Amino acid sequence: MCDSHHPRVRQLAVRIVLTGLLSAAFPIPPALAQAVAAIERDYNIEPGPLSTVLARYATEAGLSLSSDASLTEGLRSAGLKGRYDAISGLERLLAGSGLGYRRTESGLILIEPTGGRGETVPTLLNPVHVTARPDSLGTSVINRERLDALGTGNGDITSALRILPNIQYDNSQLHTGRQGEIEPAEISIHGAKFYDNQYLFDGMSFSNDLDPDQTNPNEASRPSSSSQGLAIDTSLLCNITVRDSNVPAEFGRFSGGVVSADTCAPTLNFGGRISMELTRSDWMEYSLSKEQEASYANSTSDAQQPEFDKKTYRLALEGRPTENLGLIASYVLKTSEIPLKAYNGGAQSASDDSDKTEKRRSENLFLRGFWNIDNGLDADFSVFHAPASSTNFIVNTRNSWFDIVSGGQGVNLGLRHRGELATVSHRLTWSEYESSRESDESTFRTWRHSSTKDWGYRASTTTWNSQEGQYGDIEQKQRSWSYQLKADWQPLALGETTHSFQTGLELSRQTRFFHRLEDGAMIFTPATTSTCATAGGGVDAENCSIGTTSIGNWPGQYLTRATFYHAGKVEVANNYRAAFGQYELQWERLRLRMGLRYEDDDLAPEPSIAPRSALFWDVFGNNATRVEVGANRYYSRNFMTLYTRQQILALQTTATRTLSGGTITDWTEVAQTSWRNYRSSTLDLPYADERVAGISQRWRGASWSLKWVSRESRDEILRRTAAEGGWTFANGGSTSSNSTTLSVDSESPVRLGPTTTRFGFSVEHTRIETSHASYDDGISDALWGSTVFYDGKFINYNERPANNYNRPVTARLHLVTVIPSARLSIGNLFRYRDSYRKITANGTVDYQGTAVTNYALRTFKPAVTWDMRINYDLPVYGDQSAFVALSIDNVLNRENPIENDDSGTIYEKGRQFWVEFGYRF
Repeated sequence: MCDSHHPRVRQLAVRIVLTGLLSAAFPIPPALAQAVAAIERDYNIEPGPLSTVLARYATEAGLSLSSDASLTEGLRSAGLKGRYDAISGLERLLAGSGLGYRRTESGLILIEPTGGRGETVPTLLNPVHVTARPDSLGTSVINRERLDALGTGNGDITSALRILPNIQYDNSQLHTGRQGEIEPAEISIHGAKFYDNQYLFDGMSFSNDLDPDQTNPNEASRPSSSSQGLAIDTSLLCNITVRDSNVPAEFGRFSGGVVSADTCAPTLNFGGRISMELTRSDWMEYSLSKEQEASYANSTSDAQQPEFDKKTYRLALEGRPTENLGLIASYVLKTSEIPLKAYNGGAQSASDDSDKTEKRRSENLFLRGFWNIDNGLDADFSVFHAPASSTNFIVNTRNSWFDIVSGGQGVNLGLRHRGELATVSHRLTWSEYESSRESDESTFRTWRHSSTKDWGYRASTTTWNSQEGQYGDIEQKQRSWSYQLKADWQPLALGETTHSFQTGLELSRQTRFFHRLEDGAMIFTPATTSTCATAGGGVDAENCSIGTTSIGNWPGQYLTRATFYHAGKVEVANNYRAAFGQYELQWERLRLRMGLRYEDDDLAPEPSIAPRSALFWDVFGNNATRVEVGANRYYSRNFMTLYTRQQILALQTTATRTLSGGTITDWTEVAQTSWRNYRSSTLDLPYADERVAGISQRWRGASWSLKWVSRESRDEILRRTAAEGGWTFANGGSTSSNSTTLSVDSESPVRLGPTTTRFGFSVEHTRIETSHASYDDGISDALWGSTVFYDGKFINYNERPANNYNRPVTARLHLVTVIPSARLSIGNLFRYRDSYRKITANGTVDYQGTAVTNYALRTFKPAVTWDMRINYDLPVYGDQSAFVALSIDNVLNRENPIENDDSGTIYEKGRQFWVEFGYRF
């Protein structure tokens, strides 16, 4: 029931009376009233009684509202979040309530019935938090409804972005032999490197700067890592916002795009959801050649997973202990088991397990609160703990288990105050992410198979080795403190123009360290011996063994060469400072946005200033036809590996020993010298210059848009030949990207009989040229900038097309159909990815008397996929319901080639089924 004595209702009544008196005495000029109503603002109004929500909205929007209290009695609102002008925001709040509005000549807005409230239809999916139409073609939003209509798969944020244009995936993301993995997908936005995106979770960065390009878990000196510090499950989210172009000055430290994941305030006094989702290899079709089928049957590699079993458990609770306080809590657990053979060729080991099961595990433990402290003062807070781990072993190796530990934890505090002059937002965060390794052994040894070392694998008539051990524990973490301040100043109306200002600053301190906790070693190259006596009078029982070898009949063997990894800690601290200012001029149908972002940190040789500008033209003044152009610069950020590689290599030495005088000599260690070449003090920050042009049209219930984006990325970092020999990190890399995108998105559902359908369609053409694949891509002086032969012509080596994240044409169609009477919703995603050409070095050709590299082309046919998700609700009691969801990936079981290697063509996965079942209350 609506309480007419509620303070906010009384405030609304007083406001209406005063506004009526003032408007009668001092009529508002129509032009000024229209200018105020056309101003777009950001809103974050919590759910509640419709009367309370309207009162707050009237205050923030500067509207004069009048309403009979009986009209809103018993009605609730889902609140409002997003950027709206005054009228479109009001329309969103009234949508579905049976109420409309009418503006009087004095400027007063009357809330009136529109023909009856009608009967409500039970909600099929989770509560949907409505967002406004993005103010730029460079911004896309995936709301809760669209997330629920997608096959969740691993449930990671980046996999959900496959319905959006201008985003490309790693070729191996759908690799038929990698579907037991649960880590988030890697993406590229407008040709930028996959690690050059900024990831935000409720305004807090979870980008991983440790060593995102190191993806090999078996690397001895560095644990594997990824571009995201957290594996966040999409079930936590209200919406995902992607800014791929014309990004405002508020956002920095990226040269690709900004991916923002946001949670919703609770809408229920108490409620929740519990579910379980599962899939397994038996529910997926493998696309394999005959040769690959034999290889998979005895696979030892997690790149060829013949079996897997994945499960996801989700629990979410929400409630409002008081009218002003809302809490949400959730726990998500993902697990995967991947059985493999321990020894190549299905060989059975004499003294080790011949079958081993790798495991993956990811958790999200999350608590978030929303507190409306007072009228105009709001706070939010969250605490999360999100560890992840991958348990692996080294093939053909005994006692080789190790865990790659990732994920992290953090605290996020926000405060927003709406004053007379400005809305001021504060955000204070602390986070810790890691990419570490834990293992039971710290020494890896390679022996010849013998009577005492009898667990190994025979690779040929001359090779039969027994390996054992691991590389030792490494702790690698990134800790950050960050404070952000943003002020959105009240717009200033001057004549027929409106002037808006936004200012802000960001301060952070990031400490990144690499800590090898104990000495480790790789010891190899066995030689024959009949004694394990050492020159010092002892006996070497660790790196020497007496026992007849299976090949060569040696009486014994000792290991002669080693790489030692000495314990030590490398730490890098970086203080970051940023400030930005943005000005918007609204004049009739034109809106000009101009911004500057200043950034400086201790590792960069000099500060950077990134100009941002965009012009928007509402052609006919009715928000139906809009033209947009922009020119922007984006700066990337520093990565730990660039500033620690030198010190990490300095912890390594090489050693040799021999058999002399009937005894084994001591190790002779030699310090590596290549570490001296890795200099980072002179590295500049990579940057990207962008040009944007686009047009959008509202027509027949849909928004049509055509957008062109050109990116020129410069000063990118890669490994180059050092003058002293070896390798060093250097600027000079470049990437050029041009994309044209046509999109059509429904703004209102299409009704057909008892069904309603929303759709989104896009097709894009992209051309990407790059000088290198990543910052760890080593390119010699002989190749850098040289002339090569490609596709029938001679070009510069640095202008070759990218081999990955580079499908030239991609089309997507996403359909969400709801059948309320059957409590059913069906989501379909159709994707067409045009053929692409992979380039590989293939001999040389003559160029003006000089032999230059010839690049051969292999064309892979187009990839077509149809993914479906079916959601069904079964009412149980009151608002409670059981539900089941069936996801089918690659419904048609198409064979989509993605790569080729020594085993032949590699395909994406075939048809795969996922089932989720649960209960809402």
